[in-house]
Amino acid sequence: MNKVFRKEIKYPISILDFYRLRKRLECFVQLDPHSGDDGYRVRSLYFDSDSDRDLFDTLDGNMEKRKIRLRFYPPDTGYVRLEYKCKSGSDGVKRSIRVSKEDAQCIMRGDYKPLMNLQEPLAFELYGRLMTYVYHPKVVVDYHRLAYTYPVSNTRLNFDSAISASYVTDSFFDEDPGLVPITAPDFGILEVKYDHFLVGILKEIVESVDTLAKSNSKYVQSRFLF
Repeated sequence: MNKVFRKEIKYPISILDFYRLRKRLECFVQLDPHSGDDGYRVRSLYFDSDSDRDLFDTLDGNMEKRKIRLRFYPPDTGYVRLEYKCKSGSDGVKRSIRVSKEDAQCIMRGDYKPLMNLQEPLAFELYGRLMTYVYHPKVVVDYHRLAYTYPVSNTRLNFDSAISASYVTDSFFDEDPGLVPITAPDFGILEVKYDHFLVGILKEIVESVDTLAKSNSKYVQSRFLF
């Protein structure tokens, strides 16, 4: 199990502005070793309760927010994680456990018993929440990510673009899950994550973007496709 405590800020940004920013950033940051020059794809399947309690926590501006999701990196379906993300304001804790594709498919069908076989505290916690609040798969979200790292304060910058979604939740592992764009083709989201503080030069570069940091939840955007 991985446990990560982070601060997280998101900026809506045009692709043109990002590539201008990238020239300055790359003087200081390095590409994530898993990213490569062209980046990689991320696909998540979000779960929520019958009453959409996690969705409305965000829409209502509540300080405490939660998200439960399965995640893998297409086309590789051999590495799947079940993630539990909790936020209080801009402070977040993300915990994750690795699950097999077969167990993930059980979870997608509402069969959460495989979690009890993992002998992980997080698996037990998630089992309790999924069962108590009657969680179901709600939406598939897929996007392209360029990821950069900086060693001080465990800093990470992600630029996510080509963000799309599908309500066909059982298509999560399909090559073509019926995705529909949820952002303009020339826009994306710049995520800035760090543990304690953002180094001055990086803060200066990021804040040079002519945009305001705000909530940019891919999950929330994806729930309003139509």
